[in-house]
Amino acid sequence: MRSRQWAPVCCAVLVVGFVLDLQLRPGGVHLTRTIDDVAEMLAAAAACAAALWRARHSRRRNRSSWLLIAGGTGGWAVGEAIWCYYELIAGRDTPFPSLADAGFLVFPILGLIGLLVRPSSAFAGQGRLRVALDAVLVAASLFIVSWGTALGEVYKAGADSTFAAIVSLAYPGSDLVLVTVTVIVISYARTGARRGLWWITAGLVALSVGDSGFAYLTAVGRYGGVNLVDSGWVAGFLILAVAAIVDDVTDEVVENPVTPRFALLLPFAPATAAILVLLHQAASRQVVDLAVAVAGAFLVAALIARQILVLLENRALVGRISHQAFHDVLTGLANRALFSDRLEHALALHRRDMRPVAVLLIDIDDFKTVNDSLGHPAGDELLVRISERLCASVRTGDTVARLGGDEFAVLVEDGGDGFDVAGRLLTSLDLPVSLSGREVQVRASIGVALLDAGDPPANGTEMLKRADVAMYAAKRAGKGTVMPYSTTLAGGDAEQLDMQAALLSAVNSRGMDVAFQPIRMADGALRGFEALARWSYAGDMVSPAVFIPLARRLGVLPALDTAIVRRAVAEAAHWPAEIGLSVNLAGESLTDPSLAARISHALSEHGVAPERLSIEVLESSVIEQDRRALTSVRAMRAIGVRVAVDDFGAGYASFARLRALEPDVIKVDRSLLAAETDPDGPTPLLVGIIDLAHRLGASVVAEGVETEIQLAAALRAGCDAVQGFLWGVPTTAEECRALIEHLPVSDID
Repeated sequence: MRSRQWAPVCCAVLVVGFVLDLQLRPGGVHLTRTIDDVAEMLAAAAACAAALWRARHSRRRNRSSWLLIAGGTGGWAVGEAIWCYYELIAGRDTPFPSLADAGFLVFPILGLIGLLVRPSSAFAGQGRLRVALDAVLVAASLFIVSWGTALGEVYKAGADSTFAAIVSLAYPGSDLVLVTVTVIVISYARTGARRGLWWITAGLVALSVGDSGFAYLTAVGRYGGVNLVDSGWVAGFLILAVAAIVDDVTDEVVENPVTPRFALLLPFAPATAAILVLLHQAASRQVVDLAVAVAGAFLVAALIARQILVLLENRALVGRISHQAFHDVLTGLANRALFSDRLEHALALHRRDMRPVAVLLIDIDDFKTVNDSLGHPAGDELLVRISERLCASVRTGDTVARLGGDEFAVLVEDGGDGFDVAGRLLTSLDLPVSLSGREVQVRASIGVALLDAGDPPANGTEMLKRADVAMYAAKRAGKGTVMPYSTTLAGGDAEQLDMQAALLSAVNSRGMDVAFQPIRMADGALRGFEALARWSYAGDMVSPAVFIPLARRLGVLPALDTAIVRRAVAEAAHWPAEIGLSVNLAGESLTDPSLAARISHALSEHGVAPERLSIEVLESSVIEQDRRALTSVRAMRAIGVRVAVDDFGAGYASFARLRALEPDVIKVDRSLLAAETDPDGPTPLLVGIIDLAHRLGASVVAEGVETEIQLAAALRAGCDAVQGFLWGVPTTAEECRALIEHLPVSDID
């Protein structure tokens, strides 16, 4: 640290002492000339030693840079030693050119390579064209200035031979190149890395003064034995020694997409000087040399091209800033600002045209565990992978956004089904994600806020709040599920406690209601009914998407399923023996070892034949994960109960489940019919699934049939029966009896 503080002071003292000796010549011209030559050699040797010291304390490219500079300054010291031999020992003028010139010219060559090797953002990334234009601008400017002071006079003076002329021009020419490169490097350097560069620049400028001054005075015959311009060499090499001592940069080169302000302004300094030289020549009516005219043309062209490039860069920068203002940096999804803007636009269309809107709020369950166990980079990678799956699960017109952290949102417009999208989003997360060599299972809680055509208008803040309330309700319901917003969810924690108590009471006191949706054969004959759980709270119907997850969280879902089976079997006792009954059972219920016995008791109690009952197993159930569930299914099959696979085609383990269950009925998921638009040409996937089911000996029921086109497609594809709003909505037990009286009845087989 002390060497860095005292090095500039020592340098200044030595330079001042040398200048005073040149001016005062206290020991006479001969002594001053001796001191002059030896001082130049020692200054170059000092720069070489300092550069070697810095190289020893540096790494990689910075080490190579200083080694090259050490080689250049060492070469100059050798050249000056040869010069000293001729003048101080041999007592005669140094011939020109000589071996001394070879040593002198080693410095600009190795020095230039050293500057180019030095770590710098000027030569990295996409800004090379900008740097090239700056180099042309600076070089042309310095050429014009140099031509008017030294380079032009050296050129006009000529030489004894072409080789001698080239060597003469090489001194000011190489200085011009070195200073140009230094200006470019220092322009694009980071603020903390400019200290050493400023000293290097000052040293090169001082050496340029020495070279150019010597070349000019020699060309006009006014150099003499000792001249003040010699101080440029001594000062230059001592300043380079200081640069080596104070320099401290790393090999890290960080590309800056934005041009530094310093880089924009610094090249204009030599350009201004060049323009002043040209104006002076024009004002004094001097004849402009051809070389200066060519350099001036390059200067003007570089200035124009540089300004055009800056304008283009600014335009691209504005585009990047605009994109970053509305998109998430990590995932590239829309951010909260863009999502809010599109949501407000969708709500405006709802107010004007009554277009439905759905907002889905998605929170990744237990995401903190991934960050804590695998680290934040793995967490970021997981967020990127999740965003890709979310985008692949929505329609082209839907907006997927990352609102912050592990929270995402989806805006569904133009009549899209928010629950259908939510289901696809959950399905997309079924497959685990590979992170750091580990398979990470991803789950998400999704809250859905719907605004149908007949609903009163709402603003964006309210819609996001509703989705947020529903999402936290999904988390409380056990995570990994979808929860729609309802007014019952908005009542706060106290309301939640009241709802939980009411649901527990309804399950325990057989207060759950049952609705029945007809299942009809292809010819319209009645085949049976599916029993659907219904519940009212505070005088309002509560969606099954709300109370089913709540029952799961309270641990009463098996009891709820048992209550529904009993109510449904009791009602089926009043139907003709040909009418079948289907009941959907949750995975938790299937793992209960006493399930088959309880169902058998309910059937015998009400005199209902077991073959009339079909238990529906969700395709997303736990059949493959818990053998108790498969045992229960086989026990029920043993007493004569039929087995149906529900929502077939919605999950990823369908065929594995078919092998395990050997079902009697396969109910095709509504998503496979939702896309049907051609009644005469059902999709190959639908036809293939139905053909597979028939080959397995199972009958096929098409779920979610809501349009005539879907009905025609289902029947043409080979479905045996149909269930959906087109041929029957869920209704009460009394209306079921009336429907049985008015429709032909088909045998359940």
